[in-house]
Amino acid sequence: MDLLINLTNGANNAASPWANVINDSTTVVVIPAPDGSDSGWTVANDGTADAGLPGGTDLGQFPTSSDASWVSDTAAEFAYTLSAWTEFFYKLLLTGPANTNFVLEVFSSSDRDENPKWKVNGSTVQTLSELNNTTNVLTFSATTDGNGDAFVEVAKGGGFCRANAMRIILPDSASVTTTDTLQPGEDFTLTATNFSSPPVSPATFTDSEGSTITVPVTISGSGPYTAVGTMPTLAEAVTAGTSLLFGDVTIELST
Repeated sequence: MDLLINLTNGANNAASPWANVINDSTTVVVIPAPDGSDSGWTVANDGTADAGLPGGTDLGQFPTSSDASWVSDTAAEFAYTLSAWTEFFYKLLLTGPANTNFVLEVFSSSDRDENPKWKVNGSTVQTLSELNNTTNVLTFSATTDGNGDAFVEVAKGGGFCRANAMRIILPDSASVTTTDTLQPGEDFTLTATNFSSPPVSPATFTDSEGSTITVPVTISGSGPYTAVGTMPTLAEAVTAGTSLLFGDVTIELST
């Protein structure tokens, strides 16, 4: 899931599902999910580091393409203008679920040869050449803290740098699926996708009545993963004191 953030002076808002963060406000802004619903994430200028970023009204380059193709024309053209010389004077607060891994991409563009500097959660500083930029972004891997917070800091490299847009990239939810018909005593194969680490045996099967059984599986692959196992026979299920499965079945693997 991708979450989009436009840094604006308030007069140049991007259409949903963009979140528009106004340069001179510390108001917390809900970041929409791609379908426009509440994503569970917010963004705000951090008042402890001055939210008063002067709002640029021109200079950005568009249309965008390549790695920056996600940036809308509005977000590419208009931006925060970074005018303070203080090192990393500008700070934005991202808030989402606690201890969540995500990737952040940031975009700057203007018709000047300036080089804004970005970092996330105190990471190594990365510099982006914004001169006529329509294709390049900086990429950071980060994790929210126990409160769900992550901090994005921007500093000017020279002149009047720009900070245009940010994209939070969240991993898709882990899922376990099979195309096999689950029958007593029969082999089955599962496919486990979007796992951040290898899943482990056993697999847990839960039916529509809430009855659950666990079945040993052998895991292989490096993502998506494959798990193979054999459903218990009727006699084994009775001996183990487990219930038979009826109706729809959900399958889970833990890590």
